[in-house]
Amino acid sequence: MGLKPIPMQAQHTQTFRLQPLPARTGGASDEIQLVHLTQGACLFDNQIVPTEGLYFIRSAASGEGAFSRDAKGHSYTFTHDFIHYIPLVYELCLLGAAGRPVLRIDAGNRPEAFELLQLIRAEWESDRPYRLDMIRDYLKILLRQIARCLPAPRTGYAADRKTGLVRQFISLLDQQFILLKKVTDYASHLHVTANHLNTTLKDLTGVTASEHIRRRILSEARMLATHKENYSMKEIAYHLGFEDKSHFSKYFKNASGRNFTNYKKSCRWKHDFP
Repeated sequence: MGLKPIPMQAQHTQTFRLQPLPARTGGASDEIQLVHLTQGACLFDNQIVPTEGLYFIRSAASGEGAFSRDAKGHSYTFTHDFIHYIPLVYELCLLGAAGRPVLRIDAGNRPEAFELLQLIRAEWESDRPYRLDMIRDYLKILLRQIARCLPAPRTGYAADRKTGLVRQFISLLDQQFILLKKVTDYASHLHVTANHLNTTLKDLTGVTASEHIRRRILSEARMLATHKENYSMKEIAYHLGFEDKSHFSKYFKNASGRNFTNYKKSCRWKHDFP
């Protein structure tokens, strides 16, 4: 049974995409991927696995994957804007995966994981409102299942405190980014100084707290711009906690360098003409 090489490369810029195997899989460096193999064999991380399984790929561009021609299953790919600020993503992608590009979900956690994948697939194939929100909610639970497959990191007290602060910040950001938009707001909630919060985030994630806040707001704005419900700028501004659409428009332009109306039109064009 030969293996068919599957180059890991980007295809398009959808927030989330689901593809049957053995169709081409993979994506950009800022995407992560879940592969559910139900039949056939796959080659991940230089190992051939001739059995059904669920695999978490930290970076969809982390190398080359391959599937046998009789492979069956699905590939779930999530973009940076859709998943990056879900709590646990930093632990899985940056802090806790010990450099491994591919993680296999252990047998004890697979039944719950498979059930969540079925719910994600059902939402994706439906026309129900808020389906992307539901997919992201199911994904949060699924990531907790995946995190259970990781050994507890063994680090010193100082490193544990830094990691804990990053985890708390990312979780708070995911919950409160609509209300809290300043580093001092988050520092106050976490009982640290703004300077310490910025320094810790910079050391462990590569960017400051203020940059994380900016990216989180932009990620949500971009996701809403591509949402099937086709929200207006006024509705998106309200959802993100801005006083009015002109304030939001100015923020988006300064933060991203693009006019929001033009960005939304370009998203609609890509949606209509894949």
